[in-house]
Amino acid sequence: MRSLLLIMVLVASADAESLWEAELRLGYGVAMGGGGGMTSTRPTPLTVAAVGAVAVRDEPYTYGYGGLVFETLDRNAVGVLAGVRLVPRDSRVRLAGGGVLMFAPYTLWGATASAGLCRGGSIRICGDLQLTAYFAGSDLAAGHTVTHLQFVLGIVFDAL
Repeated sequence: MRSLLLIMVLVASADAESLWEAELRLGYGVAMGGGGGMTSTRPTPLTVAAVGAVAVRDEPYTYGYGGLVFETLDRNAVGVLAGVRLVPRDSRVRLAGGGVLMFAPYTLWGATASAGLCRGGSIRICGDLQLTAYFAGSDLAAGHTVTHLQFVLGIVFDAL
């Protein structure tokens, strides 16, 4: 009985990642688009996202995430995103990859990848460099792509 109690205390005191997380994100950067040898560069829309994540593996810490994303300023759009995030053990680094679908008022399909650092405890501030490539949808001209390179600031809350 004593050894079980000791194990429970040691596990509870260990610095472990949370099982569930909620995150609010703001992103802004530069958009590059074009096709057929022509490329244009302009600021991205301001991206606001509300994301939930659940732990699916503990070595390395792996989370499945999903949520809503909104674009505002230069463009108004609503969409969803989903993917996988890795957090190496005893590290503030996080790596993520997934997909995004903007569905209103027009459609855009894309893939996203990011790398960043987090600082804090049960409430963390995270900064990520995120690359999103839109390659299909009704909001793209035929044969064109749009790539967003954004700095993303996030606030992560441990939910469990």
